[in-house]
Amino acid sequence: MKKITVFWGCQIPGRLTFLEKSTRLGLAALGYEINDIPEFGCCPEKSLIKNEDEKLWLLTAARNLALAEREGYPLVVACNGCSSTLKTAYVKLKGNPKLLAEVNEKLWEFGLKLGGSLKVYHLIEFLADEVGAGVIKQRVQKPLRGLKIGVHPGCHQNRPSPAASFEDPLNPRKYDILVQALGATTVEYQSKLMCCGNNLTLAGKLDDGWRMARVKIQELTNLRADALTVTCPACFMQFDQKQALYARQGDILNLPVLTYMELLALALGIEAEELNLKEHRVDPSPVLRKAGIINEPLPFNEEVLKRCLTCGACEYDCPSARTGVMSPQGIIKRFLNGEIEELINSSEIWECVECHTCLEYCPQRFGMEKVFTWLKHQAMVRETYPNSLKSGYEMFVKTGRLAKIDDRQRQKLGLPSLSSQEPRQFVEKLL
Repeated sequence: MKKITVFWGCQIPGRLTFLEKSTRLGLAALGYEINDIPEFGCCPEKSLIKNEDEKLWLLTAARNLALAEREGYPLVVACNGCSSTLKTAYVKLKGNPKLLAEVNEKLWEFGLKLGGSLKVYHLIEFLADEVGAGVIKQRVQKPLRGLKIGVHPGCHQNRPSPAASFEDPLNPRKYDILVQALGATTVEYQSKLMCCGNNLTLAGKLDDGWRMARVKIQELTNLRADALTVTCPACFMQFDQKQALYARQGDILNLPVLTYMELLALALGIEAEELNLKEHRVDPSPVLRKAGIINEPLPFNEEVLKRCLTCGACEYDCPSARTGVMSPQGIIKRFLNGEIEELINSSEIWECVECHTCLEYCPQRFGMEKVFTWLKHQAMVRETYPNSLKSGYEMFVKTGRLAKIDDRQRQKLGLPSLSSQEPRQFVEKLL
């Protein structure tokens, strides 16, 4: 295990301990042991402390940096605001030997000295540049296939540049690449770099803060994203907790918010129960079900399935079985053996033609077709179904029909027009 020091800030260990848990579990799964420093204080926060007393802000940041440097391990910062503060202060001090000497004179009263050898990383920077998206992809046990996720870098992940940035602050890509390494798709959207509005909330302007956060959530909802991912605890509280608060007032959006480390931990095979996701105010379980992290309860009784397997009459009735295309009994056996994920991602489930023959002949009035349609539904919500079916579904969503109506051809045959837009408008309203 390689050792690193993690700077948690104030909010994660104080109010969002479940986010600390997921970060610890995720880093441990990647082979990193965390060196804890209980003496760490606030980074400190810029808009509150620096605006009041810049000298106090700089000395406090220098103390935290000196504590980390003394330990001799790289410093990984789990909070956007803390990363921006510590990096900005560090660059300022390293670039001004006279100022650094003055700061060290004060630090020496506390038995500390900042020499400048410490390496400081934002958590996303560390995962992207030191661990690597390729390594993470190789470690994934439960890929988040089928999920469309909007990435929110946050204001302070790469700003102010150049002190805090580890890539182009106006076109950051590393966070997206890390999400894609987990098997998910990232959503490109216009408000990606927009602030979450937390500082407005801190200033007592709750409605203004929510109005700002809502822009991003609404856009991602319109784009049919499954979730929003953040790395900043302040952003998490703004998007998750404030979203739930305003939902109680009738502004219901229900876009789950998950940190990258929660997504990483889940993809690495860590059980959802270990992450205490119930602490989220917006329920993330729809995202977990869609990704196959947690499974929906089976819509049929296991004993019925076992009797179905013993009977085996469908092997003689099913058209696909009679023509040698598949063995429905073999699939039921695999289902009972727990190979559900493998079946969802296989082409075999699409060999059921849904002719209802098994249902009509079944002495239990069960029909193993029910198993196949359930598996197909799981595949479709994860977008792992055949492209030919995808194009059909997309046409239905766009037009309300599965075939294009050619009224000119119909007129030639003396048939009435069917060019009404009502089917399309109906589907659009439902979605």
